[in-house]
Amino acid sequence: MRLKVLAFDYDGTLTVDGTLSDVTWAALERARSAGYVLLLVTGRILDRLPDRVRHADLFAAIVAENGAVVSFSARRSVALPFGRLPPALVEALMALDQPIERGLALVATWEPHSWAVEEVLRQAGGGAVIEFNKGAVMVLPPGATKGAGLQYALGELGYSLHNTLACGDAENDHSMFVMAEVAVAVANASASVQAQADAVMAGAADEGVRALIGALLGDSPMLALRSRVDRDLRLGVDAAGQAVAIPADLLVGGTLGIVGASRSGKSWLAGLVLEQISGLGYQCCVIDPEGDYRTLRALPHVLVLGGDESRLPDVVTVLTILEYTTVSVVLDFSLYAAGARDAYVAALLRGLRALRHARGRPHWILIDELQNLCQQEGGELAHELHLGAQEGGLAFVAYRPSQLPAALLSAAGNWLLTPLRLPEELATMAGVLTAQGQDAALCTVLPQLSRGDAVLCSVEADAVRCAAFRAVGRASAHVRHLHKYLLAPLPADKQFCFRDALGRACGQAASLWEFREALHMVATASLQFHLLRGDFEAWVSGVLRDEPLAGRLRKLAHAGLTGEVLRGQLVEVVDDRYAELERLT
Repeated sequence: MRLKVLAFDYDGTLTVDGTLSDVTWAALERARSAGYVLLLVTGRILDRLPDRVRHADLFAAIVAENGAVVSFSARRSVALPFGRLPPALVEALMALDQPIERGLALVATWEPHSWAVEEVLRQAGGGAVIEFNKGAVMVLPPGATKGAGLQYALGELGYSLHNTLACGDAENDHSMFVMAEVAVAVANASASVQAQADAVMAGAADEGVRALIGALLGDSPMLALRSRVDRDLRLGVDAAGQAVAIPADLLVGGTLGIVGASRSGKSWLAGLVLEQISGLGYQCCVIDPEGDYRTLRALPHVLVLGGDESRLPDVVTVLTILEYTTVSVVLDFSLYAAGARDAYVAALLRGLRALRHARGRPHWILIDELQNLCQQEGGELAHELHLGAQEGGLAFVAYRPSQLPAALLSAAGNWLLTPLRLPEELATMAGVLTAQGQDAALCTVLPQLSRGDAVLCSVEADAVRCAAFRAVGRASAHVRHLHKYLLAPLPADKQFCFRDALGRACGQAASLWEFREALHMVATASLQFHLLRGDFEAWVSGVLRDEPLAGRLRKLAHAGLTGEVLRGQLVEVVDDRYAELERLT
């Protein structure tokens, strides 16, 4: 986890009896000097904050009036992201014979006067919401909460809720506790706030804040945080039918290795994880050497660059996209020669490391086919990968772990293992897993796994975990769309026509099922003719829109196979993909 932003409530959290002490101010300055961005999130009217707080540069932004007003120190500007209350409603509230305060966006009173406020709103027909907090009754523009105001401020500053720790004590802190990556309550917090928090400090108010900052800066052990079930990534089900999941914070805070034999389902499994983690709002960057992840373009907030359509933009442009948007990016290097690809990836990883230090994003980097990118211990790529693995938020996919740097394998604390059979690869994984506290006998199970089966090895709450499971279906809408091509016949002009080298027709396929069946009967000379010309790849990509299968056919075309060996490999590739699609629908 990369925490970049600390968001603090004011009354009862940073202050005692409304006073922010010099010692707490010094602790906040120390946190800012260490690289944290500080935000103040309060229910107070902006002008009611002390001048020292309001005009200092200590806080990058002050989210005031329960999220309805946001003040940016560097810009010297104030925004009202949810607008103002209707003038007629404000006039009616101000006319009440009650103690009333008016801010830039809210109108507030105190208990026991809420009944009068509710009656005014009833007569007005709405147009506002009421928030209760420590006896205060706040009338706010619709949509205004501390959490929503915090989200707006972070977006304007270029940061993410997934890099934010929120600390508070009262009822109006619930919304930012739900939205922030980490929620910490001080000891004087209400029971409901403590129940929602990921950790509760032993100290009350500013004492708890100072202890929290000390823990973040390494003065004391880091807090033990609860794992949020709503951020678990569901991988599959075990033999007893129980769900097997991995917490998202293990991925964004650690290194994941996905290892298995060629066509064992490891890239498919990586895509399953990617769909879910990006669906939770984490920003991802995928380095895709062979175009296996192009179907992810069907997901919202995923941008696929490169591939058959165009070459990739330069590294600076990719970094700019990641910094100034929240989209996840897939970089398809299938058109690149190995040398150009490796140079690009090394420069990209260097840039991503700098961006993550500055912004905390992207939250997760996935690198596929790593054995083709990084085989030398002392190379530039190996150096960047080792640094990335130490910092966390990195995942790699490989079918030859024996060819990867030993330091990188040791840094991976979490593993997803698909069928693996080569003795040297099993020996490599046995050594790595044994060193991490796993049972070496696990590697005797891997050769027996079927396609679609996998094993999760992880360390959670200092306990070693090993769980075998059957993977669940992928969520990609584009993959589901492919099911109609399994059996349903295509129009005549979209069907595949098998021909020999002289152009004579020797078979027809109107669906993926018919194509699969034809591979058993069409002459091998015709199969070789079409494969080497790229006809199979073009039909599968252009008509079926099945990029994973097209990529596998492209690989096979360069394997130099002939005769019945070629036929056997073609049948295996298409059979495997057909089975995948059947499981997904």
